[in-house]
Amino acid sequence: MRYNVAQLLKEQSGHTRQYTLHEDISHLDTDIVPLSALDGNLQLIRTADGVLVMGKLRASLELVCARCLDAFALPLQFALEEEFRPTIDITTGASLPLSDGDDAATRIDAHHELDLSEVVRQSILLAIPPSPICRTKCRGLCPHCGKNWNEGPCDCKRDEIDPRLQPLKQLLDKE
Repeated sequence: MRYNVAQLLKEQSGHTRQYTLHEDISHLDTDIVPLSALDGNLQLIRTADGVLVMGKLRASLELVCARCLDAFALPLQFALEEEFRPTIDITTGASLPLSDGDDAATRIDAHHELDLSEVVRQSILLAIPPSPICRTKCRGLCPHCGKNWNEGPCDCKRDEIDPRLQPLKQLLDKE
């Protein structure tokens, strides 16, 4: 996901380039298990300080349900918007000073290439829900035997009462 932006850096602010993205993302992170390639459209816009990358991207990931622990496919869509700053002046070749807010992932290297890999990785991880659920009506697992309730009921005895609630049950039995 590297793009040479040397020609764009020579342009005036406001000039754009359009790209169609179709990338394998299996190498980005061990926590990301893609089921499809990363697809989308990117727009690179020359700004006064560098290059603004904007795009709408989509992929399908394999996740584990937080309730039933089954693997499932999650179609993921997210927007990408990040400004990349050059480290080398395009006309003079001199090194440019880095500001305190500059992140290594958003730098344009000495060959005038920007790499979207880290920014895309971070965006994907942020777009994944903290507790992914395979379906809205997922019933989860039995806390006693571990049977997946989506596959049917288990044979566990459900009449057990929490010992802390036993005095309340005695009050209900008196009536």
